[in-house]
Amino acid sequence: MESAITSLIAIAGTLLGVAASYVFQLRSAKQARRFAREDRLWQERLMAYSAFAEAVTAFRKSQNDRWHQAQENPAGSAALAARDESYHQRANATAALFRLRLVCTDENLRDAASLTLRLTEELHEAADEADRTVQGRKARRALRDFVEAANAQMVSTG
Repeated sequence: MESAITSLIAIAGTLLGVAASYVFQLRSAKQARRFAREDRLWQERLMAYSAFAEAVTAFRKSQNDRWHQAQENPAGSAALAARDESYHQRANATAALFRLRLVCTDENLRDAASLTLRLTEELHEAADEADRTVQGRKARRALRDFVEAANAQMVSTG
């Protein structure tokens, strides 16, 4: 009888150990999945924010080129090519903004990105060189503000 009780206690201890081990492994697996998901989201945000800044920079350059070509000869082939290039770069920047909006939950950061794109879109409408310079500075400042806000978010979540 005594050996039966000892066996039952051993079996119960083993079952309790297996159950406890299962619970701890399950919790550990959930934490690992959550960490992996958060890391992937962090990486996606970094890629989206970087791609947006790069696309807006290329778009701003194309807008400046468009403005200069339009000042020299509005109907010339160089002006038309510069306009087409600015359309292409705007499409890239807009696509980068949409990707950013998919991974960014911070409304202030999303607004900063939208403002950056809008100010860059307006560059080619400058009335003269002084106006273009002022608008260019606003667009650069907006991009810098966006990058600084994105950096703050990445540091706080990293």
